[in-house]
Amino acid sequence: MTAVGTRRRTAALVAVGLVAVAAVAVVLTLLLTGETDADAVKSKPGTPVAISADDLREFARSADGLVYWAGELPGSELELTRTSRNEVFVRYLSGDAKVGDSRPAFATVSTYPYERAYEVTTKSAKGKGMLSRNAPGGGIAVWSRSRPTSVYVAYPGGDRLVEVFDPDAKRARELVFSGQLSPVE
Repeated sequence: MTAVGTRRRTAALVAVGLVAVAAVAVVLTLLLTGETDADAVKSKPGTPVAISADDLREFARSADGLVYWAGELPGSELELTRTSRNEVFVRYLSGDAKVGDSRPAFATVSTYPYERAYEVTTKSAKGKGMLSRNAPGGGIAVWSRSRPTSVYVAYPGGDRLVEVFDPDAKRARELVFSGQLSPVE
């Protein structure tokens, strides 16, 4: 091998070594800083991320107020989005859906900061075309005859309004009245 060939081979080996060192540094940084998907949600409002149930629990513990969900649903993956207004959306992606899928085809539990949520929701239950029922845990559930795929739930003394959406109106109500809807703990 010529001197030029040896230098090229040495340069190539050094380049490969540097790439490997950089990759190890990135992995170690992530491991040592302990950044999780829950951290990504906090740092990037409005950006949906895939999240495990454990990371969702960690996010909820650090969130400003309660975050609701319907537990782990078989055959679905969790997606979490937090807005800059502290609204939190937990979607249950299924099938071939990818994070950020724009189709309104998935069960979603949304938690909105809302002063006097229970009083306002109770009052809206009396509106034309509205239906309501007591929700497990002492809350009230309200939905519209014209838009039955969203059920709104509020609890006495709480400052959160919860929306349970499902493209199947019957399933949206089942998620609420089955007792599955609860704060993430």
